[in-house]
Amino acid sequence: CISARCSVAPRTVRPRAALPALCAQLRMAAPPAAAPSVEPWGVCQRDGKEVQLITLTSDAGSQLKVCTYGATLVSLLVPDALGRLDDILLGFDNLKDYEEHTTYIGCAVGRVCSRIANSEFHIGSEVYRLPANNGIACHHGGPVAFNSYTWDVVESTPTSVKLRHVSPHLDQGFPGKLTTIVEYALLPTDGGGDALSFSFNAVTDRNTVVNLTNHLYFNLAGIRGDMPQTMRDHVVAIAADSFIPTDEFNIPLGEYRDVTGTPFDFRSPTKIGARIEADDDQLKIAAGYDHNYALRDTHGGARGGRGGTRHLGLELASDGRWTRKREADAIASDRTTGRSVEVYTEEPAVHFYSGNYLGNDPMGKGGVPIERRAGFCFEAQHFTNSPNQPAFPSVVLEPGERWETRTVFWFPKPSAAGGLLSSCCCR
Repeated sequence: CISARCSVAPRTVRPRAALPALCAQLRMAAPPAAAPSVEPWGVCQRDGKEVQLITLTSDAGSQLKVCTYGATLVSLLVPDALGRLDDILLGFDNLKDYEEHTTYIGCAVGRVCSRIANSEFHIGSEVYRLPANNGIACHHGGPVAFNSYTWDVVESTPTSVKLRHVSPHLDQGFPGKLTTIVEYALLPTDGGGDALSFSFNAVTDRNTVVNLTNHLYFNLAGIRGDMPQTMRDHVVAIAADSFIPTDEFNIPLGEYRDVTGTPFDFRSPTKIGARIEADDDQLKIAAGYDHNYALRDTHGGARGGRGGTRHLGLELASDGRWTRKREADAIASDRTTGRSVEVYTEEPAVHFYSGNYLGNDPMGKGGVPIERRAGFCFEAQHFTNSPNQPAFPSVVLEPGERWETRTVFWFPKPSAAGGLLSSCCCR
């Protein structure tokens, strides 16, 4: 099982070389350039752009649908232990519902994900004030953030797509013109499975702050009427020895707290619902799990540059498939279908969220309501409120630098036992 090995400490930034090599490997692994399936999906009310729904399909049969509105992951079909394909992402059937919903389902989040205390931060002596949209905090980039616009398609293949969004200077109060590209890809893996990769890169023309993620909600049992119960029955493991406690406004206190003896200890596989109602102040503040977990350092130390601070831990094998080189950062498994997902990320934290505030959105896909705790999130990111916490890894990006980070959701070939215990071993 996942066991304690090392603590997390602020990391020294060094020149980066790993990500370009990884990107080159990914290009080598990709099939010959061709067009994916693309269909019109309406017109964005905010920016007037035509929205596209893009379908990516892997050689193994997995299928990912990406909407250019909000760079949103609309659906992901993966097989169960019997080979049956089911959609495992919460979402909606049409653009209108994505425009109206309020819980960031499946979208790219920026410029800065999670909460910024008091809706302000400073770079040097300059103070930047932001619009509040979560109590007194600025949350997920503000009320009209990256999820509210149509992204432009840069390039695409049958298994990958790159989307671009340009955020102007002082957009939602953030300084600098920030150009962001996200790439979504389906990767072939050893053992005959698939993986969903997303990578962000961003550049700015002024000093600014950046913390990018995707807010996809999983339910590995599939989209059906009993999702709150099936979500609670997922077995989860997280390779973190500490989590980040918050105040009554869900703002981090700025400390790393040991998970030992708390409901936040997922170093051994545990059902999400096993302790979610425990008599614990942190669970009561968030109405469940809604916390950063400080991931362990990866072999080789910190990775240089801006963005990801850790090594991804995946490598391209000679047969063109991706292979794991270390243990996963987080794992979830559904025993009823045999599906599991492993998380590998270059980010210093994964934000584990148990869908506590779902339940007020439009009807979900196929007429199935998205109820409270119908799904969960593994949001790979820098720590919440990093712009105001000097002890956390920096999220400042300067002109001439590039913010680069990658996260991979790895889906092992399903087994009747869900695959969790075997996947939990150190690599």
